[in-house]
Amino acid sequence: MKNILLFVLLSTISAVVLAGGLGTLVYPPFKHTWGITKGTEAKLDMLLGNKTDFDNPQGLVVVRLEVWDDPDNDKDDDELTAYGVNSNRGQIIYNKSMYALALYGETGSGKNQFSRPRGIAADPKGDVFVCDTGNRRVVHLYNGGKELEWVGSFGEDLFKEPHGVSITEAGTLFVTDRARGTIELFTYDGEHIRTLGGFVYPTGIAVDHPKITKTRYGESAIYVIDNDGTELRKVNYRGQVTATVRITDIPAQTGKLSYLALDFYDNVWITDSVSCRIHKFDKDLRYITSFGECGDGDYRFDHPTGIAIWRRFGQVVIAERHSAQYLWIGTDIARLDAAMGEGRDGNPAIKINFFLTDRSYITVNIKRKGELVRRLYEHKRFKQGARTITWDMLDDTDNRVPAGEYEIELVIEPTYSSYTYFEKEVSTSITLGD
Repeated sequence: MKNILLFVLLSTISAVVLAGGLGTLVYPPFKHTWGITKGTEAKLDMLLGNKTDFDNPQGLVVVRLEVWDDPDNDKDDDELTAYGVNSNRGQIIYNKSMYALALYGETGSGKNQFSRPRGIAADPKGDVFVCDTGNRRVVHLYNGGKELEWVGSFGEDLFKEPHGVSITEAGTLFVTDRARGTIELFTYDGEHIRTLGGFVYPTGIAVDHPKITKTRYGESAIYVIDNDGTELRKVNYRGQVTATVRITDIPAQTGKLSYLALDFYDNVWITDSVSCRIHKFDKDLRYITSFGECGDGDYRFDHPTGIAIWRRFGQVVIAERHSAQYLWIGTDIARLDAAMGEGRDGNPAIKINFFLTDRSYITVNIKRKGELVRRLYEHKRFKQGARTITWDMLDDTDNRVPAGEYEIELVIEPTYSSYTYFEKEVSTSITLGD
């Protein structure tokens, strides 16, 4: 996980104590990060001298560079390159190796310069694209494995306010233009492909595509924050809206949606810069959960902006006003209850209902007075969302259990990198009559 140490150095190193155990997002175990999961400006000065400070951090992206890959060593597959936009300084902060940070750019309108940059995207081959918002262009950079280099810029004759950018490994850029209310499609060479219209102040964007690696579904879909941060839309490549969710529909405190990222299962994770939360939706924009609150303690965020996810391993980095945080995707049970119902055979049975915030491995134990009566499942994989399992009120010897109070215990474990490192036990009880 050394790569993430450098990624967190975007916000610079500061020890954070692992807190709480398993949840929707978790801090990695100490041995993976040496306790480094959050950064501060003071540590940034230690690493880069006094060359910069965090000044309106915006977009983030992480990528596994092909030039860094050793095909004979799969233990280096989580060593990522991370790029973060430091907007008011006109800079990109990135790790040029696993042991050093670097800066690229300055404020201006020429070569190697940016004005109020926002979104950023990158691919494994080394191509990097930045929405140079104030200069009304997209800047193309290249990283050959050591440092960023200028390739060129395009879109000056089209853009009014480019904001968010996402790319496919097939070589297409999707760029939101907040002022024009459009998504503009380009080739890597800057050739304009087409315009998707009908949006209102679109900002953050994330794209899925069948050729994108490290993803479960590979659907041809565009996810875009619209209506000036108050709506999330799913759009196909023809510009047709297939799903919409408004912040007023979210059953949690909301403020303004900023940036978004997709995970391996195409779940959509969105930063809310006002309420200091991370909202999660599935690939069809069904609400899953919200995580965090304002503050500087564990599992709190200081008005988060950019978010990046390495989809293969579920590594998450979140930019804040003066720092960044590194977490893993975990899982949690939002609710658990049990009630009398019917089994598939029509006989009386106990219905155990629960809601998972991510895919999980679950062991289900039925206990009486602390003793195991029945193990319904052991390490069985469940999808996220509302789930129901049935207990036929038989014990492990297929005999009907006697009347009394029974504890229903669920042990949940996450997938992704957090698998085997975290688990959580939750339980409820039910009393059976004669």
